[in-house]
Amino acid sequence: MNEEWFTYRSARSGSLVAGLGLALLVETAVLHLWLAARHPALAWVLTVASLGTLVWLATDYRAMGTGVIRLDDHSLALVVGRRFNMLVARENVAAVIQPGWRGVPEAGTPAAAEYANLTKPATPNVLITLGEPAQLRLPGGLRRRVRRIGLHVDEPQRLVSALSS
Repeated sequence: MNEEWFTYRSARSGSLVAGLGLALLVETAVLHLWLAARHPALAWVLTVASLGTLVWLATDYRAMGTGVIRLDDHSLALVVGRRFNMLVARENVAAVIQPGWRGVPEAGTPAAAEYANLTKPATPNVLITLGEPAQLRLPGGLRRRVRRIGLHVDEPQRLVSALSS
């Protein structure tokens, strides 16, 4: 059984995570102080929720740095950070390309209806088209059907070659 791993470390953005974390900390502190005298229980609920969000951001950033996409003879396992999880049968991969700037569906268009960029905010350097739509597991246990998958991997040509063979 032949298995290959593909990393996506370059898809993560430390400055974006730091900026979001800082904004969340400031907003949480101000909101907590403003609500504490009026609605103390609500102030603590929102503070705990914000701290949980900070923990999720940190663990997702770490998972993006250590995670891999696994490809074997039968399936493609797309586990991206703590964001997405999907198992695709290899025979369901209809096409795989390295898209140009016009190859990625634009948000809000009909072409984007069954498209997901799993490594957002990074621009995809691999676009996978499935023969049949598959279920993508989103954060919070939500699910969505997708037919086209955008990824930003560290070695795009190697992934395209491996999936094409």
